[in-house]
Amino acid sequence: MFFDSLTDAQFADWSTISEAQYPDARLAVMLYEPILKQVLEDIEPDFACEYADLGQPRKVSQAFGGWNYLFELPDDFLALVAQVLEGDPGKDVALNRDPEVLFFQGYSHVVAGSDDQAYYCNTDHTSVDDTADGQPPDDDGDGNWTLYSTDGSLGAAWAEDVAYEYDSTGFMLATNDLTNADGNSAYIRYIAYVQTTALGVAGRSDQPVYYPESFKNALATRLAAEMCLDAKDYERRTWLLKEYETLAKPAYWTVQNRHRARIKYITAFEARTRG
Repeated sequence: MFFDSLTDAQFADWSTISEAQYPDARLAVMLYEPILKQVLEDIEPDFACEYADLGQPRKVSQAFGGWNYLFELPDDFLALVAQVLEGDPGKDVALNRDPEVLFFQGYSHVVAGSDDQAYYCNTDHTSVDDTADGQPPDDDGDGNWTLYSTDGSLGAAWAEDVAYEYDSTGFMLATNDLTNADGNSAYIRYIAYVQTTALGVAGRSDQPVYYPESFKNALATRLAAEMCLDAKDYERRTWLLKEYETLAKPAYWTVQNRHRARIKYITAFEARTRG
């Protein structure tokens, strides 16, 4: 809307834009992703929602504020919407009031050894068995684990066929009780942030394939308004917000409500067929 001369390569990497020649364009591209994520989080579109089984609780080599459980979040996680019933994702259950999304930089997975001590992963690998993997303390010399603490409670139970990581970075869901009593993992509905490849150039895209046209228009209008705020173009922002509220948002919500009604119908039908 503002800089139609930007190339795909420049849009994919704001640092390639000359600060001396195009300072406004450079700033706009640099801020595009965080503003887009904030707009998506504010709107909470059903079309961008995914469901995830978070797996078993994990323990990592960083303190996490006394939370009982940590769950690794999907790579495209943007915001938590609700806890849902496993096997019935169309039905939300009361979301616990305590969960917090934490960002971890350079963490390693920590497991409990058979000697009641905790070990951290020092090499990215997928566990096979206690011999091939070097499950602590039965390390066969392949060097996958290093002693972390003599307190084994600081480690999670080791398991086969798990992608253990060293020096990893990502978001985790911290909670005291967001887990199923039968031992299965937490199951959530979340807003997904999608990055795609445009015209063969790896970069960002604000048009994920599963967004309907009415939502793309509403998203673009709201996004442009927020970009105007950062650019201190208050007059254009006021105009865009009015367009969003009177035209774009109502059209989007018509499709959104139809989508929600369809989810409820499918869920009720599946419940009857299962019963």
